[in-house]
Amino acid sequence: MTSQISIPSNALRIQENAPVTALCCRTMATLRTLNEHAGPLTEKMYAEAHRLNLTIAGPVNWLYTDASGDPNHEFQLTIALPIEQPGPLSDQFTYETLRSFRSASYRFKGPWGSLPEVYDLLFGQFYQQGYTYDGRVREIYSYVDFEHPEKCVTDIQIGIAD
Repeated sequence: MTSQISIPSNALRIQENAPVTALCCRTMATLRTLNEHAGPLTEKMYAEAHRLNLTIAGPVNWLYTDASGDPNHEFQLTIALPIEQPGPLSDQFTYETLRSFRSASYRFKGPWGSLPEVYDLLFGQFYQQGYTYDGRVREIYSYVDFEHPEKCVTDIQIGIAD
């Protein structure tokens, strides 16, 4: 099978990610069940933020903790909508400050269906460059276009162990 995705050999850039205050939802998921969480939870979070009159401070983030790449392996999924500051209590979601972390990052432009192949390439570079995975990956959905998925922009951040 030949790859239709290519990324530069020096695609990863190292960065320190600042803490993020967010309206959050935590659940257990597998790579096979991610689509069950995608639309419904994200839409509910935006609706709840609007209902609570929260100021949204950035695009939605998905944080995968202990995801292994195995489509059947269960991991913790945190869906986080960045906000300026917590507001009234929500009966559906929590307020959290996601801690800062160091990551190897890449901005992917293209459809989400290509992400598994992108991850294979990125983790290949990650390990080749001598980094150790800390068990966290964050995706920031910087630009979403359901009608033209090739225009989507996803910032991928692979956590680096200290």
